Amino acid sequence: MSENFILDAKFEENPVHKGVYMKYLFGKEDNDRLSNVEIMIIPGFQISPHTHEDSTEFFYIVGGEGEYLDGDEWKYIKRGDAFKAPKGRTHGIKNTGDGSLVIFSTFSPGIR
Repeated sequence: MSENFILDAKFEENPVHKGVYMKYLFGKEDNDRLSNVEIMIIPGFQISPHTHEDSTEFFYIVGGEGEYLDGDEWKYIKRGDAFKAPKGRTHGIKNTGDGSLVIFSTFSPGIR
């Protein structure tokens, strides 16, 4: 982005995870230490289990509810919860609620 304000970011459909939309905010070109993305998962869909070998991912649940895969254990998550996936840790998120699951995610160091 390389701007101080992002006023017109729009959700883009994730090409890998159906039912998942990403709004890319600040990235590596803005700060080499982190990147931010807003994620929206519609009911019944998920981000499949995966790992980030070079970054820790931090999550804050803005709205909705679902389940978070932490290694090999699924945990209930809801609005206001915060958690992280350390480098190399398998994780995933699924929307088990009736409305959209909205997540603010930060990667450190940035991945995009």
